[in-house]
Formats: sequence, structure tokens, C-alpha cells
Amino acid sequence: MNSTEPPAIAEPHLVRPRLHRLLDEGVQRAVTTVQAGPGWGKTTLAAGWAGSRSQPVAWLTLQRRHATVPAFCADVAAALHGAFPPAAAPGRSRQVRAPRIDPGPVTDEAGLRRLAAGLGRPVPLILDDLQAVQGSPALRVLAGLIRRQPPSLRLVLIGRTEPGLPLQVPRSSGALFPISTADLRFDEREAAALIARLRPEVKFSDGPSDPASTIMKLAEGWPLGIRLAAASTGTDPGEVIGDYLSREVIAGQSAAIRRFLLRTSIVDEVSPELADALTGTPGSRRILTALERATGLVSGYRYHGQLRAELRRGLDREAPDEVADLHRRAARWYAEARMMPQAIRHAADAGDWDYLSRLAVGLAPGLSVSPYRLDFLRALHRIPARLLPTTPEFLVCAAMLAVDTGDFRAMPGLIARARAMLAGRPPADRLAADTVLDILEASVVLRMSGDIPAMLAASEGIVDRMRDADPRVLPIAPHVRVVATIMRGLALIWMIRIDEARQCLGDGLAEARAMGMPLTAVSAMGHLALLAYFDGTLGEAERQACAAYEQAEKLGATGMVQATASYLALALVEVERDRLAEAQAMLRNAQHASADPPEAPLFVVAALVRAHLALAGGDHGAAAAVLRQAREERGPALRAPLLERWMDLVEYEIDLAAGRPGRVVELLGRVAHPSPAEMMVLGRALLATGDRAGGEELLRRVTAAADPLSACSAWIVIALEAGARGDTARGAAAAARAVALAEPEGIRRPFRVLGAEHLLRADVVLDPLSERELEVLRYLPSVLTANEIAEELGISVNTIKAHLRSIYRKLGAARRREAVDRAAQAGLL
Repeated sequence: MNSTEPPAIAEPHLVRPRLHRLLDEGVQRAVTTVQAGPGWGKTTLAAGWAGSRSQPVAWLTLQRRHATVPAFCADVAAALHGAFPPAAAPGRSRQVRAPRIDPGPVTDEAGLRRLAAGLGRPVPLILDDLQAVQGSPALRVLAGLIRRQPPSLRLVLIGRTEPGLPLQVPRSSGALFPISTADLRFDEREAAALIARLRPEVKFSDGPSDPASTIMKLAEGWPLGIRLAAASTGTDPGEVIGDYLSREVIAGQSAAIRRFLLRTSIVDEVSPELADALTGTPGSRRILTALERATGLVSGYRYHGQLRAELRRGLDREAPDEVADLHRRAARWYAEARMMPQAIRHAADAGDWDYLSRLAVGLAPGLSVSPYRLDFLRALHRIPARLLPTTPEFLVCAAMLAVDTGDFRAMPGLIARARAMLAGRPPADRLAADTVLDILEASVVLRMSGDIPAMLAASEGIVDRMRDADPRVLPIAPHVRVVATIMRGLALIWMIRIDEARQCLGDGLAEARAMGMPLTAVSAMGHLALLAYFDGTLGEAERQACAAYEQAEKLGATGMVQATASYLALALVEVERDRLAEAQAMLRNAQHASADPPEAPLFVVAALVRAHLALAGGDHGAAAAVLRQAREERGPALRAPLLERWMDLVEYEIDLAAGRPGRVVELLGRVAHPSPAEMMVLGRALLATGDRAGGEELLRRVTAAADPLSACSAWIVIALEAGARGDTARGAAAAARAVALAEPEGIRRPFRVLGAEHLLRADVVLDPLSERELEVLRYLPSVLTANEIAEELGISVNTIKAHLRSIYRKLGAARRREAVDRAAQAGLL
């Protein structure tokens, strides 16, 4: 091949307009550099660009013989002369008038400058494979040419390494235009287009495992990687790329650099400081920078995936005895850098089980409820079973594994054995393990058993201790405090200290979010949803429960125990909205997410949901049976005053339905500080016994309470009583109040159960639909599914479902067809 002509371009070739535009911009400056390692398409780019131009371009592919000044100068002159061929023969599409340049021999820098000065117009001179003359006399000539560059000469310097040239002058003046691997890297669209040309038989799909997606993932934008992988029909494309990297990149490095690459390949990303720790020598920053410039396969201290894979195979072949030690070094470096997920993983990869157990104790409260939870637990599952009973730290790991596998019955024994082993240690040496055992006991053992007073005392003690703990001595203190704060909030709910519970859960939720503890946040939001239900604010209960579900969905944790409370809250909301099928579905979700054995308080709540469903369906015998079973199976340790009061309240509703109001008055009348829901039932019972004055007084007190659900029910009873006495004005006013409370919250069940459905058929103003809800509403008469509507609107299906729930509530509809009918009647469709 003539070195003064652009090389032939391998076909099929993909023209990349964005890179051509970069070169167009570059040759407006004095110097353009195109620097990248092998396989980045430098020469292909420049040759394609040169061939597409209507203006002259001079080309010289440098070889070793150009290291001498005469050879270099002569061929540069030949390249410049070659850019201006004789006048075009007839039939050629274009002619270029050649400038008057000296045709004589050129042997030095001065001659080159004289030649360039005669060009008359700016001419790009492409010098390809600049590394061939690195460190030679010819490079000194080029350096002089850059210092005293004629205005008519535009240099385009292409090479694998940064040339030893005085580029600081054009760089400082803005006359340098660099093009690097970041520019040469194929984006997804370009990669797909090239693969389509290389492998026209490959059909693209949305799946991550189709051939085109596999090629793009393996190549990571490296042009040669795309070509190698695309050409590997019948062969593993990763193996083909790996073979090339082994031959052309790794084998070409010095022994010292090879050793560096092999030993730093065990980590996903290698910072200079981590590389120093792994290799035991300083200077890693310089080596990484040089590798990035020379190969383009090191970027931001991350090795190209296939390069790293090939290096790992090489390390396993050449130095298998060093692998475990390298993982130990990595684990300790990451631990000191507070990069704990990586520290845990490398400790496990090293088989350094003792160190892993000590790390786990120091990290458990944070990692076990973080997005890294699964990686953390996978590392713990790798600990040999024979080690688990041998130290307090291993027993803590065993307890966390028991939580993961749902073996809650083993927890008390594991905690007791760990505490017995810790008994002889100095307080400072046992602080972390004691703290983790305390929080495991409060958040798992006491919570699951339902010993709420003990759980409250334990969590309050932990919060107090962690508030005074020095994070430098006990790094887990902030995470433990957050978990204990939320456990305290849960306990306060069941102890009927509702305002304190709400404040505690709100504080804990904010801290959990700030500290990256999303699973803990899911549990807090689910219980805030239950609190909102107890307040009778169904909309807020739904909002909190849906937020908890969406967070759990992001974590892949919709089937985990932390989501149980949100499902139960949604089930209770659906009961009050008289959507019993939907309530059943939420109850099933809660049962699937529950632990085995289930958490005692939520076990009772689930039973109460079933009882409410039975009452809503008019099956009072089934409700009574569910209640008896719940009392028998709740467990001997359960001590939760709110649940006792709730079960009693359901029993009183059964008594009312069975015609036993006197019993209700007798038993419920003894309750100190009754809730609005309890006053509502007692008021109905008093009316049923003939105590109209007492009943109406209680009901009026309920209507003044900040509990829309109970107040709505009270107004319904008042409206019915007034209607029965012929007081139509008072009845109409009470009915209007009931409907006004019901509409914003979507309350429906009390109207049906109390025999007042006719009140909802009154001409009431609907709660206005938002602009987005109206947009979703327009799709409901179609046959599109929720997923298809989400695709049409470009939003997530969960958002669509949230809009649908709100639309149904505002329209007072239980199902899609009913929502369409009501919307049509209201003129919304």
C-alpha cells in the first residue's frame, strides 16, 4: 500500500456523521489529535472522512523508516504534492486547481515550512500511526513544525499514545482539537446500525438476550469489539474478544504492567489508592492514566468488561495462590473507605470468614435493610455451617440468616447463645455484637411474639443508648437508632398512644430515607397507612400504602414481611369503599408476604380484615368464627391493647346485628376514653335500647371528631333516625353531611350496611378529577389494559393503577364499567 494514500476501508463500513463533523471542526484549528488504543477505528474514521471531502487532504501512514529526518520530510512532501493531482481527465466529476508549490526535494523542517507556505489554502495533513516514529529524530522535526506552523497547514495526528510533541502551545491558545475514545465509542444507535450491516440475519428485539443486545453489551462501544463479536458465528463472542485482547493488548504490555493488570482485575473499579493497596507499590495513578491513553479500555478507573474477564482468567492461571490474599487486601481497603458492600463481598471471596463475621456485626443494621441487602445475605450464606455456632459474631450471622429464611423460632436460642459467649468479654469488645442482638430481639423476637410492652421498653432503651453513642466507636449506631425508632412507633400504635406513634414513625421514616434504608421505610409507611385508617382518612391510608408498595416494588420486595402492613391497610380501605373483591386480593397479598410464623399483631389485623369482610357481606356467623379463631391462635405472648379493643369492637358489631344491644351498652359503656368508632357503635346500641337522647348525644360527639369514616357513619344513623320520625329537613341535612364526608374518601360500605344506599343516589357534586385523571378516564371505554394505557401515555403501570383507584373513588364506582357509566352520566365522557 502507498503510504501517502488513505488505506482501503473494510466493508461493510458505517459512516458516522457526528465524527465527521468533529473532524470538520478540528481542521479549522492548527492541530487535531485522534488518540486511542487499537481497534477504536481511528484510521477508518480519518480515511472515510478524507474520502468524503471535496477539498484536498494529504495523507501519510508513518512507518519505522520514517524515523529518519530525510525519509520523514520526503514523504510528507510527497503527501502534500499528492493532495493536488493533475487536472482531472474528461468525465471526472471535479477539478482542483493545484497551488504553486516547490517540486524540489525536501530534506528538513525548513523545507517543509517553505512547501506548506506555498499551499495558499488550508490543507489538512493526516499523519497516521504516529507511534511508529515516537522518540525519533523525525518527531523533533514535527515538533518544530508545530512551534512554527504555517497558517496553510492543518495537522491531524493519529496514534495510540500521546505523542511527545509541544502541544501545550496550541492547547493554551485554543488551536488544539482533541478526539479521544470517548468520542470514538459507538453509541447504541450506531452499534445497532453496524451490527445490522455485519449480521443482516440478526433480528433486534427488546429482550436483553437477543444476539444484537449481547454483542452491544460485550463490546461496550468498542468498535473492534463489535466487529469481533458480530463475526463470531458459532463461537462464544466473549471468547473471541478475550482472545484478541490477550494477544494484542495484554501480551503487548511489559512484565510489570501485566502484573499490575492481573492483580488489579479482582475488583470492579480500581482507583489509584486501591491499586496501590493491591499491588503493594505506589505509582498506580500514573500507570492507570497511561493505560487509559494507550488502550481506551481503561476508563475512569474501570476496565472494559471483557478485558477484566480475560485478566481474571489470566490471574487464575498464572497466580492462583495470590487470589485469596488479593481479595483480603481489597476487603480491608474497602472497609477502611466505608464501602461496605464491596468489603463484605471481597471478604467472602477471600474465604476470610472470621473477618466477614466481624464486618457483618458492624454493618448488619444498615446493610440488611438497604438496597444491598441481597448481596449482603448472599455473602452470609457462604459462611460454612460448621462455623456458625463457634463465636458470638458467627451466631449473630446465624440469627440474620434465620430472619432471611423465616426460621423465627430459632431466633431466641441463637440470641441467648451469643449473649452467653459474650459474657466474658470486656464491654468495649462486645458493644457492637450486644447492640445488634438487642435490635434483633426488639425488631424480630418481641415484635413477632407480640409482647408489645416489652418491645416498647426495649426499643426505647435502644434509642436512648444510640442517641448517646459515639459513631466513631459504634459506627452502626445511626442505623440502629432508626430501626429502633420505627419499632418504638409500631409498639406505640398497639399501645394506643396514637399521636406519639405518628410522630415517631414520621421521624423514623425521614431518617430511614436519608440514610438509604428503603426496606425500613416500607415498614414505616405501611404502619402509617394503618394509622391513617384508624383516623378514618381512607385517602391518606391509600396514599401511604401505595407509596410503601411502590418502594417495595423497586426493591423487588413486594413479597417480603415489610410490605404486609401496607397490604392490610389497603384491604381495610377497600372494605370501607365496598370493594370486597379488591379487599380479598389485598388480604391474599398480605398473607403471601407474612412471615411463618406470622408477626402476632399483624396476624390479628389480618383476622380482623377477614371479620370486616364477613360483616360487610352480611355473614355475621362467619365474622364471629373468625374472631374466635383469632383469639385462640393469637399466641400467649400477645399483649396489644389496641388489638384487644378492636376485636371487642367487631364483637359488639356482631352483637348489634344479632339483636343484643344491651350487651353492647353494658360492656362498651365501661370503656374509658372511647374512640370515635367505639362511640359510634355505642350510640347505635343506645338507640336500639330506646335511649334516644343518650344515643344521639354520642352520635353528635362522633360527628365533631376528626374521623371522617366514623363521622360519616354517625351522620347516616342520624339521617335514618330523623327520617323514621318524619323529620325530613333534619334527615336531609344529615344525609348531605354524610355524603359530603363520604365523597372525598370514597366511603361506601356504611351506606349499604346501614340501609342508606339511597342517600348516595342523591344529586351530589363529584370530587373533581385532575387533568391526568381525565386523560386516563378517556381510555376506560376502550379495551386497552392498564399496561397498554400506561404505554400509550408514557407513564408507569403503577401510576396508571393509582389514577384508576382515585377515579373509581371520586366516581363512587367499584369497577371499570361502573366508572364509565357514572362518568358518562356526569358528562365527563
